[in-house]
Amino acid sequence: MCAGGSCAPRPECTQAMDCAEGFACTEGRCQCGSDAACAANQSCRDGRCVTAAACTSAADCPAGQRCEVVQGVCQAPCTQATDCAPGVDPRVASLLYVCRAGDCLRQCLNDQLCGAGFICEAGTCARAGCATRADCPSGQYCTSATAGRCLEYQVCGSNAECGPNTECRAFTSGTCPPGFDCATKICQELPRCLLDSDCSGAAYCRDSHCQPGSVCTDSSQCASGFTCVASRCVPGGCRGHADCASGEACTDGACRPAPPAANIVSIALTPRVATLVVGDTTRLSLVAFTLDGASFPLSEGNFSALDSSGSPSGAVTVSSSGLVTAVSAGTVRVQARPAGAAVSPQEATLTVLPALESGRRLIVVDAASRRPIAGVEVLGCDAPPTSGPCPAPVTVTTDAAGVALFPGFTGATASFSAASGEPRADGRPRYDRVSVVSTPARDVLLPLGENPVHGAAGFNAGISFNEVHSSGELSLGVSVLSAGDPTSVDLSNLFGESFLVPLPGLTQRIPVPGSVVASASLGLAGTTELKTRSYGLGQAGRRTAVAFAGKLPLSRATNLRATDLLAYTGAMDYALQAFTSITHLPYAPDETDLDGDGLCSDTTRCTGSEDLPAYSRFTGLTHRPRRGQLRRTEVVIPNLPSGFDTAVIAAVELSSEAGVMPVGLASQTAGAAQPDGSRPVPPVLLRSGAPYGGAEAGTPGVWAFAASATSGASVSGSIVRAASLPTRVSVPTFLPLPTAAYTSASRTLTPSVTSWNALAGAGAGLARVTLTGAQGRHVVFFALVSGGAAIRVPDSPTGASADPAGETGVSLEIAALRLAPGVSAEGLLDTPGVNLLQFPVVLDAYSRSRPQ
Repeated sequence: MCAGGSCAPRPECTQAMDCAEGFACTEGRCQCGSDAACAANQSCRDGRCVTAAACTSAADCPAGQRCEVVQGVCQAPCTQATDCAPGVDPRVASLLYVCRAGDCLRQCLNDQLCGAGFICEAGTCARAGCATRADCPSGQYCTSATAGRCLEYQVCGSNAECGPNTECRAFTSGTCPPGFDCATKICQELPRCLLDSDCSGAAYCRDSHCQPGSVCTDSSQCASGFTCVASRCVPGGCRGHADCASGEACTDGACRPAPPAANIVSIALTPRVATLVVGDTTRLSLVAFTLDGASFPLSEGNFSALDSSGSPSGAVTVSSSGLVTAVSAGTVRVQARPAGAAVSPQEATLTVLPALESGRRLIVVDAASRRPIAGVEVLGCDAPPTSGPCPAPVTVTTDAAGVALFPGFTGATASFSAASGEPRADGRPRYDRVSVVSTPARDVLLPLGENPVHGAAGFNAGISFNEVHSSGELSLGVSVLSAGDPTSVDLSNLFGESFLVPLPGLTQRIPVPGSVVASASLGLAGTTELKTRSYGLGQAGRRTAVAFAGKLPLSRATNLRATDLLAYTGAMDYALQAFTSITHLPYAPDETDLDGDGLCSDTTRCTGSEDLPAYSRFTGLTHRPRRGQLRRTEVVIPNLPSGFDTAVIAAVELSSEAGVMPVGLASQTAGAAQPDGSRPVPPVLLRSGAPYGGAEAGTPGVWAFAASATSGASVSGSIVRAASLPTRVSVPTFLPLPTAAYTSASRTLTPSVTSWNALAGAGAGLARVTLTGAQGRHVVFFALVSGGAAIRVPDSPTGASADPAGETGVSLEIAALRLAPGVSAEGLLDTPGVNLLQFPVVLDAYSRSRPQ
């Protein structure tokens, strides 16, 4: 300012109100009156607030005050954590501090959170214990000049002198501790890891450490017990029964002999229900369990065929290996047990139908239980026209065996449509209505699935982390079910519906997949539960439930999206429960805002209401993951078709009853789009667990599908089966997506000729169209042939509600299916031999789209 003709500094104040509280205006300066006017780490000296020297203990502070060592400030003794950070959200203050005996202690998870000169000890920040080796006792060294702690060390000459997860080596010049002789070899911890990709060279990740490995081109170059995968020797073990000697089976990753009969305490039998035609065969499989929980798939047993009165039946013959041959019509109960074992027998119910001599027959069964459904109306059309309604429809109701006979049908093809009139508890249809268009199959079997409109099947599971082998601040688990229809799985539903979960210190909830369980261990504050239960969805039936769980450093867990979960599941332990019964239930009102979206039936806490899957009534499970995923498979993935950006890969066990069961999961983001729109994907080193608990009775394989990280509308997948899980799999080229348009007024599907020709050229021979309306679904099967001729959806019986095929605004889903060699569309729709109930084990590839 200009004063007396010269420039002078402008005064800080002209009156007291220009100064902060506790300050007075004296000679143009704001001056403090006492220490209370200054910040916590300052004192008032000559009217100025002067920063005090950082305290290191209470001795540096005025009487009655304590030292908070990280900030170096003196403050009043605390009684609770919120006293340590006044003005801060109490939840955040409780995460940052713990009050112990009046002292505010800063909580920590690692040294980095404490800052320079401090280390994390027992969950709280403390001053570093040393700056050089001279600060430490004899036999110890100082880890760092800035945040050091004294550690004992062991001089060594070779790795044999060191313990697990350590190796004998000298420090490099860049990592040598202060004051230590860098030439001295000591036992040092191996580099830490979560995944094999965290390790360099030929090292592999096990027990959260990079284990030294060796380069290889085949397994003969690896040590005993190791196998060559992706050019590195990794721990081996059997990968299927074909790897074991006669009389042994591969279970829980090792070849084992059958247990003595006296050690068997229980058994499981699969399948438990089947429909056969005279002359047909099927195989019953027995799994034995011993007192220690071990399982073994038995190659032989004692089987007895009984009629409804319990007398021996000659309707079937059953060999000691479980091969059933249908001899004459009837309903048969086959009892099975291991020879010499004192266990209760397990029973399978078989419906044997006479061979069809003339006309046509349609058998309707429940897709989940496989039992025949009586009272289903079936509308048949002999020699159906290519367009327009059936000129002479015939309606027949299924009998107790689920059979509808059409003896007068003599045409080369016939169409059928089955609709059950049984309602669900909420009034909607219990079952899908299902049709087959112009099939030459004469003995058609149609499984009716549960209606998914406003209904779902799933589980409600707890996951224990007490026995996992990994370490970290975040405990993370996820559970899934085996899939009877793998074409329905995509990134939007793999881990269930999205839940909104609160996080301490954040005002906004974050989305977390429903089947995830998560908690964080935050120092002395204990464990903060983020999501305590796993709520997952799946398909009704006798499924296998699988859980993956582990502990991760918070630095690696940036979010909980499905693709990120897949990236880390290989680092987790796993558990499974075979032969789990999963039921389908109508949606129920959300009474407690279970999914955290603010909607529930309680008007005192929610702004609106909604219905959710009936999670509380779903099958309850408890998982204890404790087995490491020791198997590895190199998976070579073809370019993803245009529109896809993520590849999902799974090691699986396949069975006709349980479906496709994942025992290892991974994902890989594709690269930049090529000129044709496809995206390249680097090979994936897939880790998986060895099947046990009855799941080892299935067939090993690898399942891969191309998906979009942001949409579940389309997917294209392949399944590769083998007698033993391969060490390297090249996934076949993904099928292109099917495209078509649907006109409800004429019930006509008009395929894209280009799309249909491409699919037929790639080997797809069966198409499935799903029309979803307001109350239910109509599922339609037909042969996929080049040319893309229009398809008319067959007229359907009345059923429990209106036919969705005639509804305006019906949603359309199309699936193109490529079946295993030797299995045709006609053969899959026919009852004898392989039929739609064996769909999971004969599906080679598929693509699915929702064009409307």
